[in-house]
Amino acid sequence: MCRFCGMGISKRVRIMKRGRIVSMKKKLVLLCLAGVMIFGVSACGNKNSETTQTKETQTSQPDTEQTQEDTDSTQSVETETEAISDKEDYVAIQDLDIEEYITLTNYKEMKVSATKPVADDASIEDYINKELLVGMITNRSVKKGDIVDIDYVGKKDGVAFQGGTAQGYRLAIGSGSFIPGFEDGLIGVMPKETVDLNLTFPESYDRNPDLAGQEVVFTVTVNGIQVSEEYQSVTEKDMESMGLDYKTKEELWEAGKKAMDENVAAVFESNAKNAIIQKLVEESDVKSIPEFLVEEEAQNYNNYMESLARSVYGMDFESFITQAHGVTMEEYQAQLLAMCQDTIKQYLVMEAVARAEGIEITEDMMKERASEEADEYGYHSPSELINTVGYTTYRMYLVQDKVLDRLMEIVTVEEETDSEEGENS
Repeated sequence: MCRFCGMGISKRVRIMKRGRIVSMKKKLVLLCLAGVMIFGVSACGNKNSETTQTKETQTSQPDTEQTQEDTDSTQSVETETEAISDKEDYVAIQDLDIEEYITLTNYKEMKVSATKPVADDASIEDYINKELLVGMITNRSVKKGDIVDIDYVGKKDGVAFQGGTAQGYRLAIGSGSFIPGFEDGLIGVMPKETVDLNLTFPESYDRNPDLAGQEVVFTVTVNGIQVSEEYQSVTEKDMESMGLDYKTKEELWEAGKKAMDENVAAVFESNAKNAIIQKLVEESDVKSIPEFLVEEEAQNYNNYMESLARSVYGMDFESFITQAHGVTMEEYQAQLLAMCQDTIKQYLVMEAVARAEGIEITEDMMKERASEEADEYGYHSPSELINTVGYTTYRMYLVQDKVLDRLMEIVTVEEETDSEEGENS
């Protein structure tokens, strides 16, 4: 787990699309590359975080969302610290004499085991209930207890304020998660209807003191009312009223089974890659770790966290660390140092394998990949993505992608089921 983001380390590239977090499993934190960093599995963090979650009810206040104006003005962190890569004696990881720092284990004869989940009927049905039998109804007005999908823009004196905008936000009416009057103001509203809510922030409002006691207007569009059913009792008529495309329960079951099979395969691949990289790093002889690379990784990570603190949560960096994450700055720095040392150790191993296997990452390959990912991940241009993440980090993301794909062809991966794992534990 990423200590600071609270999410898994392994896919750092499930990136957030502009205007929405895709279930917080998707956002670029190429900067959180610590520990068992496997791009391809899980994620943490965000960049242009105008919060939206699909399938999940949001519980944060509306001011935690970021307007487009704020997004455009906080794309990068200005820091007085000189970039490590700008120093005269800087040597990029790809230019190192890698044998000076690491001796690889004989990875071509490595054997690892990886758990493969079991997709039985019970798990398929559970998936169907949680993921596929969730729809939107639009034929009645909102009432207390409903979960509504909304778009909203908050304005003070006619100007959108930081943290007051979101699209596709899931809100439980009556949860008290928004400021007084917001949820009550949506009761009786029909889906597809837009209303203006004239509200006043509480006099004491720690999330954003600038809004405390201020009169604002939230323009809210109700997109629909979330409704769910159970597979055992759902009818074809129910699925039609929910706006679902399944014509029969048999079709619904096949969709669930297909999704579960794909998930099983993805999880197994993820587990295999995690096992490979863990064993590879453990068994390789890392002679030393270049401190300047550790410093660079820490600097990039701090820049990212500072940007996250300011642009998403409206907090200064220290408050974000100490209050949001419950650690002192001293504890944070110690944990960050250890994390970055692990990250660079992993970089060195990946770089060594890449060279041994003749894997190269060219400037054109980086630009092409960044061009594909920039818009999806909420960046204005490929260069902005690379610069925000850090050149070294983004390059190593591509290196690791290629290396792990190659190692999956070379390394012997023995399959374990969940039940076998339980018996062996």
